[in-house]
Amino acid sequence: MGSNDVPPAHCPSWVVPTSTALLGIGVLFWDATYILMTRRALATKTYGMPLLALALNVSWELVYAFYVSEMILEKLGFAFWLLLDIGLIYTTVHFGPEAWRLTNPWVGRNIGWLFALMTAVGCVGHYAFAAWWMSEPHRGSGDKTGKFWAGQDGYDATEVAFWSAAVCQLAGSAGSLAMLITRGHSGGTSYMIWLCRALGTLVGLVLANIFLWWFWPEAHGFVFNPFAVFLWGASLVCDILYPFVLWQVRRSEVLLPDGTLAMSRPGEAAMAAPRNHQKKKQ
Repeated sequence: MGSNDVPPAHCPSWVVPTSTALLGIGVLFWDATYILMTRRALATKTYGMPLLALALNVSWELVYAFYVSEMILEKLGFAFWLLLDIGLIYTTVHFGPEAWRLTNPWVGRNIGWLFALMTAVGCVGHYAFAAWWMSEPHRGSGDKTGKFWAGQDGYDATEVAFWSAAVCQLAGSAGSLAMLITRGHSGGTSYMIWLCRALGTLVGLVLANIFLWWFWPEAHGFVFNPFAVFLWGASLVCDILYPFVLWQVRRSEVLLPDGTLAMSRPGEAAMAAPRNHQKKKQ
């Protein structure tokens, strides 16, 4: 977002291209996350992204692909994300019934419909927010001069994308941590998935916008708004905690004969650990 902005004279000419490159690096990390998550889900026969986070991500990508983004590179990025979503959606719908069998079978039986409903609601919400934001110029934090959208000055696509993406990211980071704790096994996830996901957030959401604030503060003070700091700060805290929880979970999980993973019952962890060390695949 914002790759066609025109910064003020005091900003170096390379500020917008560099911020776009940082965003692109974050996108590549998220591309890797989607691919690795789909592969891990197929290998362990369970889905890897929390249902709410997946619905929010897909709906965000749809709205920003077809409504907010303008540059061809931005549209191609969203299109590729949506293509990669197919694997995540398939593994969620295919393995969801078994994943929910012991906790809430009704959710498992209807997970496809629930995902479709949540995605539809997410599309309405994301579109309503983006349409309201873009309904008048200079909405948001600071002076929006030089922020162009639909050929008009004063419309900041960078900030509207930041707020909506930050909400999605917190849902993903907190939901992933909660799902790992609740499941008690590492099905659908891995250290590499965590690393790519965390770096995608850090570089694409946080550092890219802090970089813009450093050189163009009058338009990008939103990144240090207290609510913004809560959103990306809470996401980063969850991402920092995640590998430690994953390490603890992997120490005690049980590898079943069909390749799936399960939470060990009391007394099984000691017997499962040597077998898991030899047979589990990252």
